[in-house]
Amino acid sequence: MMMTALLVGALEIKTERPVPGEPIWVRMTITNGSAQEVVIVNPEVGVPPPYLDWIASDKAYQIAVLMSFGVVKITLKNADGQLVESKGLMPWVTPILGKRALQPQDSLVLDFDLSELFSIHLAGLYSVQMHYGDNTVYADISTDIEIGPTR
Repeated sequence: MMMTALLVGALEIKTERPVPGEPIWVRMTITNGSAQEVVIVNPEVGVPPPYLDWIASDKAYQIAVLMSFGVVKITLKNADGQLVESKGLMPWVTPILGKRALQPQDSLVLDFDLSELFSIHLAGLYSVQMHYGDNTVYADISTDIEIGPTR
């Protein structure tokens, strides 16, 4: 009998009043909601190597590496339901991803700036959808974010 592990995800907008052109910090929390240990990809991928000439933050590098392996998937849609253009950050390196055990009710947290990943130019209501995990152990999370006019 195969046991199903349950990851529970939450997204929280950490920026008090998000506006276009300024950082929009998001916190993704993944919790093992099952009664068993769950083995997942370790999100700790280090920092970009110096030769990479990485133009974004270390947090954006972490998310970009996880996205390149398909561990994290993020989509951002505007109020009309259209996809917001990704900035296409690619790490161009292939670090070895480790594994991490999450005990029951243990969590991992990833903070990142949404504006480093997507071209957000207009105020309005946006929808963020995220996926963390693989084909068998994963969490799908979504939330809305109100991006106000530029100050």
